Amino acid sequence: MATPQPRFARIAAAIGDPTRALMLSRLLDGCHHTAKELADHAGIAASTASGHLRLLLDERLVRARSQGRHRYFALADGNVAQALESLLRVADGAGAAPATRWQSPAMAGLRHARSCYGHLAGELGVRLCQCFVQRGWAVAANDSADYPLTEAGAQALAAAGLELAPRLLVPGKRVLYGCLDWSQRRDHFAGPLAVALLEAFLAQGWLRRRADSRALDLTPRGRIALVDKLLTC
Repeated sequence: MATPQPRFARIAAAIGDPTRALMLSRLLDGCHHTAKELADHAGIAASTASGHLRLLLDERLVRARSQGRHRYFALADGNVAQALESLLRVADGAGAAPATRWQSPAMAGLRHARSCYGHLAGELGVRLCQCFVQRGWAVAANDSADYPLTEAGAQALAAAGLELAPRLLVPGKRVLYGCLDWSQRRDHFAGPLAVALLEAFLAQGWLRRRADSRALDLTPRGRIALVDKLLTC
């Protein structure tokens, strides 16, 4: 009797296909996308994309939601996003000069600020994490990846006018934890509060998404408000 194929081998094969890898990388922005949008990003026909998406659904790497006439796809959960980010770090470090690609002009936008499954990554994301710790708003726990929110941090965010849910501003609750940034090699914030913060930054007009990219632009308003309120330490 043939030995059953380990599931992680099937997962690796699903991710390793170049077309599916492009589709999954697009979904790392944390948003829902239609099959056509994913097909366009991967440079394939919509009919071809449907087969790839069916396989990704079968392997529970993505999830789908129907609304009206459209069907939207997103990464299945944060574990999938973390696995993809880890693979990106491995790929980036596989060459002789792993930092070279991040230093190219074409990568400047992603290096500065980008969405990482719904939270802020890149230089701005790392800076946000560092400032929270330096201001005493979060604690860098040495024995875990958690960054517990402090009473001072909860009060500062409540006063920032970001309309964050009170349940996210409970000191000591696991609402922030570290995600190793694969361009900066230091932590940026992940977790439910990190996701809510990015949504608030976008709603306030402090950051703006780029079309067909995970890159985020700091707006003139954000250069004043975001930097002054949260990124100066």
